[in-house]
Amino acid sequence: MSPGPAEQDDSIGLIGGLDPTGGAGLLRDGWTVQAVAPQLRQLAVVTASTRQGGDVPVQVGPVDPRGLARALARLAAAPRLRALKIGMLPPDAVALVEALVLELRRRERPPSIVLDPVLRATAGGSLGAASSLLALARHVDLITPNRDELGALAQALRADGQVHAHASEALAAGLGVAVLAKGEAPKRAPLAAPLAVGRVCDRLLLPNPSAGPSQRLFERPRCAGPDPRGTGCALATAIACGLARGQAMTEAVAAAIAWLDAARRHLHPGRDGRPHLPWHSSQRP
Repeated sequence: MSPGPAEQDDSIGLIGGLDPTGGAGLLRDGWTVQAVAPQLRQLAVVTASTRQGGDVPVQVGPVDPRGLARALARLAAAPRLRALKIGMLPPDAVALVEALVLELRRRERPPSIVLDPVLRATAGGSLGAASSLLALARHVDLITPNRDELGALAQALRADGQVHAHASEALAAGLGVAVLAKGEAPKRAPLAAPLAVGRVCDRLLLPNPSAGPSQRLFERPRCAGPDPRGTGCALATAIACGLARGQAMTEAVAAAIAWLDAARRHLHPGRDGRPHLPWHSSQRP
């Protein structure tokens, strides 16, 4: 990803959980910013600490709400905040983060906001309820659900009376925000060939109130090898970096997907026994 117009004192906010293995969460977010947009100043807010690894369900310890509120207030006061990436939110943290987002939206130059709706850990264990994120999701620029998260969020929308045949279209139309549906099969003509074996497709839906959501497909060869931890965190953060540097949504998503595909060629074993994305500077794609 080539450098954009971001200046040295521009900043990016990172809100999410702390994964001590470094595979995902804020540590992965921070590495991604350093790899993709090192000129951006990082401002991190911890919403919870987790214990993961050993093939056991994740254990989550939320932070004290008063401490979280103070940390979010410091983030809101930061000058030149150009983007905000939101990751794991325990239920008690959602309202506080939503209040921050609404405050940021009132700015003359609001930051771009990307929500990675983390609902379940890879090793098992719930990390939040889809219904609790819907109000927040209406005020962001982009949400980046995987297939399971997409289904859960669409189901929560249907409970509100919104009915659409395609989950990503349900979110884009029902929430009025852009949706990057990771791994969602593209809609094709009745006689068109299905997605070929060995290929993957991410589907970007851009809201259009008058004509319905428009789409951009990112179809490409599937990366060989195991599925590493932290890809959702890294992708959402890389997109936020592109938006912080002034890229348009489609451009930022395309660049982030290409960067992540390259990073997946340099996996290493993590402390939790699972493959991780690269960590050290010598392992950057």
